[in-house]
Amino acid sequence: MSDRPEPGVATAPPPPTVVEPPPPAPHPDRGRWIRRGLIAALLLGAVAVLVLGGRGADTDGVTTDRDPAIVRQFPMPGATALRQTEIGVELRPGYDGRLLINGVEVPEDQMEGAIDPNSVSPEELARYGIRPNNRNRVFFKPGPGKVITSLPNGEVTVSVRYFKDRQAEARGRTVTWSFQVD
Repeated sequence: MSDRPEPGVATAPPPPTVVEPPPPAPHPDRGRWIRRGLIAALLLGAVAVLVLGGRGADTDGVTTDRDPAIVRQFPMPGATALRQTEIGVELRPGYDGRLLINGVEVPEDQMEGAIDPNSVSPEELARYGIRPNNRNRVFFKPGPGKVITSLPNGEVTVSVRYFKDRQAEARGRTVTWSFQVD
């Protein structure tokens, strides 16, 4: 048999060849805009995490809106703490305060930053006080030989009476909060 058609026999024309047009070339700036959009979305997400994270609980203490004189409290209200946890508040410069823990007043000479009264002259002690360098840090840590050796299990209530530095304590304000000890 030959590939030639027989004479007088009609043959169908070969089917047309379909040529598909090539896909359109991507716009040269399209990839760049997609990358920019992804980067912008990632940056916005990171900013949102930072903003929302800044509003959450802080392991160092909590900023309070009760009074602008209070910078932070520790432990945070409602937190869980250990029996030897440091307790107190940081006040804005120019303020001083006193602590009561479960109704027990903490002597100033047992608070953070207290100096040995025998290490300074009576005049210096009268002029600068027993906590001369950090009056705005009103903190106490339970321990041996202190008014509170360790915190009791359960709820602990802290009251801080604070006032303008070198002014009468009676003119101050008090903030009270509680936390749990396990």
